[in-house]
Amino acid sequence: MGWILYRYIVREQVGPAAICFFGLVMVLVAGRLMQLTSYLFSSSISWFDLLELMGFAVPKLTLYALPMATLLGTLLAFLRLNNDNELTALKVAGLGFRQFAPAVLTVALGTTLLSFYTSLWLVPTANLEFREKLASLGKAVLPALLREGVFIDAVPDFVFFFKHVEPESFRIEGVFIHDGRDPQLNASIVAKRAQILDYSTRNTLVLQAADGVITRVGRDLTDAQAVAFKEYQLALPLDQLFRDSESRKKGEMTLEELFAAYDATGDARYAMEAHIRFSLPVACLLLAMAAAPLGALFQRGNRLAGVTLGIAVFLAYYVVLSAGKGLGEEAVIPPWLAVWLPNLAVFALAAALWTKMHGETPFTRLPSLAAQVKRRVGRTR
Repeated sequence: MGWILYRYIVREQVGPAAICFFGLVMVLVAGRLMQLTSYLFSSSISWFDLLELMGFAVPKLTLYALPMATLLGTLLAFLRLNNDNELTALKVAGLGFRQFAPAVLTVALGTTLLSFYTSLWLVPTANLEFREKLASLGKAVLPALLREGVFIDAVPDFVFFFKHVEPESFRIEGVFIHDGRDPQLNASIVAKRAQILDYSTRNTLVLQAADGVITRVGRDLTDAQAVAFKEYQLALPLDQLFRDSESRKKGEMTLEELFAAYDATGDARYAMEAHIRFSLPVACLLLAMAAAPLGALFQRGNRLAGVTLGIAVFLAYYVVLSAGKGLGEEAVIPPWLAVWLPNLAVFALAAALWTKMHGETPFTRLPSLAAQVKRRVGRTR
């Protein structure tokens, strides 16, 4: 392949990939923003604070956006080349399909290296900064919880209701709390008054209730318990307000810390977190290599079908990844296999497609079930 043709095919991929990447990041950021806006409009958090939090969240979102952007960028490029008969012209000129590999690999390796940098260095640092920024906003997010006469579900597994609140002193009169942390129990706390004791240190809110009753009822309604108390302290981690504190703790660790935690606890989630920091960047390379022959398969007028198939491949990748992670957590399969399974499947698909396209062998369609039944019935007569 000549230098001019090489640059042309690279440019054809970079444009759609960049557009897809920024579009996907904006969609993911919008979803994250919707989760945070309730705190912006119910507390004293400024837009600058919110944008700073979103900036710290972008690296993790980028890690998941890059594979799909690479897939769609390469797929759209080869769909256009095929629909405009440019691939046919190049084949007539004597170029085999494998000669397109350097141009595809250039773009794929670029996104793969960017993804590796994001995964191994940016994500742990950004996650840690996100948590520290969140802890510094402890006082700012407190008004989101201290509201009168409404049911508040800002903290996962909890519902709060306060009859009267004094925002200056953080004193509360008439307290009802539903605690749903234990799936086997319905627990409720009713108290005459409460006080916020500590909302900034150790990233924790401490609510001290006084003169109340804790009621616990089993889900099967066969067991119940009521305990009266003079004082009761309920600690609420601030990072629970953003509903992903457990994953964030693993996400803050370096590779050495993740493997050390896995060796110490045997928890497969630490090992999978370490492996996924390599598997997602490699997915950029593999998905791009699968996308090029997929785009070359569809003839004129079938561009929409090609894009649909590409999105289906992407969704299938993450479905297999999610299923593998579930099996890995249950120790059904090793942690490394749980994370690398979709990459192995995409590698097999890419290898088969490149071999097929380079050899220009037709894709035979399997006969329909009805046709098979008809032939078999005819043979028996």
